[in-house]
Amino acid sequence: MAKILTLVLAASQATALAVPTELNKRQSSGISSMLGSLLGSGSSSASSGGVVDLITASVTGGLGHFMGEEKATDSLTAFAKLLGATRTAPGGLGPWTATTMNAGYGTIPAPAGSVERQVTMKSRTDVPGAKTIKVRYGPYSIPSSKKKNMLGEMGMLSNFPHTNMAKPCEGDCTIMGMNAGLEYLNGTNANIDSGLWLHHMVLFNNGPGREDPPCANRDVSVPHVTVGATSHSSERIFASGNERTVGVWPDWGVKDAGYKLKKEDKFAALVELMNENPEDKQVWMTMTYDIVDGHPFKDDIKIIWFDVRQCGTSEVNPPKGKNQFTLNYKWNATYDAEVIGSIEHLHDGGNRMTLELDGKPVCDSMTEYGTKPEYIGMAAAPGAAAGGHNHGGAGMKHISEQKVCHGPTLAQKSVKKGQLWNLNAYYDFDKNKGNAHADGEWDEVMGIAIMFVRVKGT
Repeated sequence: MAKILTLVLAASQATALAVPTELNKRQSSGISSMLGSLLGSGSSSASSGGVVDLITASVTGGLGHFMGEEKATDSLTAFAKLLGATRTAPGGLGPWTATTMNAGYGTIPAPAGSVERQVTMKSRTDVPGAKTIKVRYGPYSIPSSKKKNMLGEMGMLSNFPHTNMAKPCEGDCTIMGMNAGLEYLNGTNANIDSGLWLHHMVLFNNGPGREDPPCANRDVSVPHVTVGATSHSSERIFASGNERTVGVWPDWGVKDAGYKLKKEDKFAALVELMNENPEDKQVWMTMTYDIVDGHPFKDDIKIIWFDVRQCGTSEVNPPKGKNQFTLNYKWNATYDAEVIGSIEHLHDGGNRMTLELDGKPVCDSMTEYGTKPEYIGMAAAPGAAAGGHNHGGAGMKHISEQKVCHGPTLAQKSVKKGQLWNLNAYYDFDKNKGNAHADGEWDEVMGIAIMFVRVKGT
């Protein structure tokens, strides 16, 4: 069944690229009916219906837009299950994403003369014994702006699952800070001013005793199975968009707690990179970690993940005809903890994000645009293709900073089991232009906050 589904999706994508859209739409009902009959044997109606929606979107050339619909999470979950995902097994969604959706691109061998994969830097903290270590992941090959992927996006390495990634230590250590970056193979910075985006990345830790609370009530969580894990054996511990927010907890006043990494833990990531140049590009994604060896602190730092498309695509289509809108996510706390800070992520067009506790404000994170030259769009390169994923072109200012909430900017620092936490992501395309598809429709947006909390040791 998995092989049949993969062939059907690949064929439907080829059809979408080769056949006029209106004809695709007329064909889609017949193909959907056929798939419904095919999937009906041995599949639940809910699962088969979800996969049919996915195939139909692919046939009509609307798969990218479909990923921003609310039902996409259920469709991808159904697809993951048909590819073998269960509560305890990831199945084949990850390999399919790597080899079919991103065919020909992803990780490549490092060419001769590339910079070192791991370097120890001057410590960013004054915590005794602390080290700052930069790890380079990849390199990754990104398609040119002339090449369209299965989602209809030009120049995009889309949610590429990278597994078995290097950790900042081989044995036990404690993480006290993290941030992501993007570099050329020679180690120089790669950013919007040269047509390259760290569109987003999500870092997972997979190991004994790990669990991701917001997704633990689901038998299958799409992002977790995509990286070869489950929400019952792994947890998301960091994320970044192109704003590249730095989170160093000693700078937030926390010098006696950290995220305890164990020898048995394994790192993986979802990596989405964009290239606005007319030729393929190769880059490193970097993670800079602040660590101390062993587990010297009694208290642990945990991560609570807020996401307007929790356990799914993380993407939302802006409401049609609206330039101002708000996206929401609610979470009922499942354990007690102390908030030390939060990092937020929006797409262009967003202007602020708030966290509320039982209706009262906790964090108000404002967005800034173009405060550094590398966050201002470059002129279109000769030969660059138009359409697919338009990010504004020359002179457009993009998100360069998302304010971090910590210390005095946190109105509430206590998490109690049973509390209702609410995330609000505010967008205003009149104030700050969003990104658009080739047809003029607004591109999908996100609303994510990662809240770092201190859990008392026993």
